[in-house]
Amino acid sequence: MTIPRLASLCAGLCGVAFPHAADAYTITITPGSRALYLQVGAGGYSGFYISGGTPGNNSTINTVSVTVPAASVGSGAAQAMTSNSSVAQSPIDGFTFCNPPSQVYIGAWSRPGFGGGVATLTVTSPSSLTSGGDTIPFSQISWVMSGNGDVVFQFPNGTFTGGTQTLANFPANTWKEQCMTFSYANTVVPAAGTYNGRATYTLSLP
Repeated sequence: MTIPRLASLCAGLCGVAFPHAADAYTITITPGSRALYLQVGAGGYSGFYISGGTPGNNSTINTVSVTVPAASVGSGAAQAMTSNSSVAQSPIDGFTFCNPPSQVYIGAWSRPGFGGGVATLTVTSPSSLTSGGDTIPFSQISWVMSGNGDVVFQFPNGTFTGGTQTLANFPANTWKEQCMTFSYANTVVPAAGTYNGRATYTLSLP
């Protein structure tokens, strides 16, 4: 059983647009029939979980972007990235957990049913962002996890590697969530242009 969710990342260069912290990050959900839910940015929940809300599909692919001023290109001064996602509330209970546009919500739950099993959340990225024939290593983009009121983090901070990376495991009947803040390292000097790439987040249950 695999549910993919896509998030698009792009970097523009040279000025060319290129209080319940204890349950805000992980909860135990009611056991039931075998199912998975994954949300990165915009989601498909109708209502909130604690009040009987139900999961659904949302085909939106949110973008994260930055425009690097010409005078700063390649300076090594990391550039904060912003998203077009407006999701601030947790689908669990409506708690204002993330702070868009600087943060992107990520959350998932696994309900393996009677078969049991541990679900795995991964992210896969290409080796480079591209602009025509020009490239920037995807490893120029990293993220930091946080969340309003969080004291224990369920997903690691990291840097895209141009491959598949494991972010978390989900024991039976658990929901975990965080807020991702992305940044562009700005340690390379590419040609001017708008560079695009896509990271794919996937939740899988054997």
